[in-house]
Amino acid sequence: MITKNHISYLSKSDSILKKIIKDNNIPKISKSEDYILDLYKYIIFQQISTKAGNSIFNRFLKYYQKNKEDITVWNEQDCKNIGLSHQKKKYIENIFKDRSEIYSLKKSNDSDLIRKKLIKIKGVGNWTVDMFLIFSKGDLDIFPVGDLAVINVIKKEYKVDSIEQILKIANNWSPYKTIATLYLWESLGDEFPN
Repeated sequence: MITKNHISYLSKSDSILKKIIKDNNIPKISKSEDYILDLYKYIIFQQISTKAGNSIFNRFLKYYQKNKEDITVWNEQDCKNIGLSHQKKKYIENIFKDRSEIYSLKKSNDSDLIRKKLIKIKGVGNWTVDMFLIFSKGDLDIFPVGDLAVINVIKKEYKVDSIEQILKIANNWSPYKTIATLYLWESLGDEFPN
């Protein structure tokens, strides 16, 4: 949960972010109970628009609720009907196969350890891990450097270009980089992520 202390800290540390905070609703953040489904969602949302992601994920959910026992037997046509590419189907299968390892992460709040374990799964990259740490684990100090929407908002609002400048700005938000990121997403009026 985002508190007044978080908002006050970020507003004092960054005048541009202060205006973004003032102009937007307080984002919601909570920990998840279904890490596997979360990872399926993040895989689906990789490199596509929010609108497309939501549409595919809703079809996926409908099919998944009746066929969750073994994703590896889903046929190509069903996946095409959902909107899953062959590659994303493979990535989702990799998560399915590694689910006991993923469930074991419930006991850990060590973001570095979680990153090391998840990144070993083919199809899970840094952006997917960042989404997992933000939305599944509720880590308050994650900046998703691979999220184009966030990067573009920072470039526009802060009038910067280089990734070094962007990272320097994000580091000023520590230990609440996640909350700052949520506000940047909120400023886009986007439905995802959450």
